[in-house]
Amino acid sequence: MIVLQDPTSEFTVLIDAPVHAVFEHCLDPHGMYVGDPMMKVVEATLTPDGVGTGALLKAKTPVFTETVAIEYTEVVPDERIVFKGDAVMVWFGLGRGISIATHVLTWTFQPEDGGTRLDLAVDVQNPPTWQRFFDRLLDKSSQKMFNGRLARIKAATEEQATAAS
Repeated sequence: MIVLQDPTSEFTVLIDAPVHAVFEHCLDPHGMYVGDPMMKVVEATLTPDGVGTGALLKAKTPVFTETVAIEYTEVVPDERIVFKGDAVMVWFGLGRGISIATHVLTWTFQPEDGGTRLDLAVDVQNPPTWQRFFDRLLDKSSQKMFNGRLARIKAATEEQATAAS
């Protein structure tokens, strides 16, 4: 029997920077994906309060390209950002895209030890069996990707905090 990956994953990082600074950095999708080796922001539209902020992301791997449209659906200043991402993968040689399940990412910002605890919950909404199997195969790679994204946010915001002081 194959045990398929739970469609929800959680990640955490402690950042030596104020909550407000980390939150502001993440309000812009460029900040969320700063330095990402795979996913690039190719277009972004920012809104004054954050809700409705959107971006188009693109990634290229050896076997497929992926285009992701994200939209910020909930923004609570200095506490939480929620966005949904709808992705289309195009496998090289097939020429047509395959939509994958919507991902909802919840970023929670909390003060801790004079800095910020940033929690990320990734919820894959109703993934089809083939996607759950595929995700299971790539589980370690996905964990590495999300932990890497948090590490890059940490590095960027700590560098900004150091420069500001």
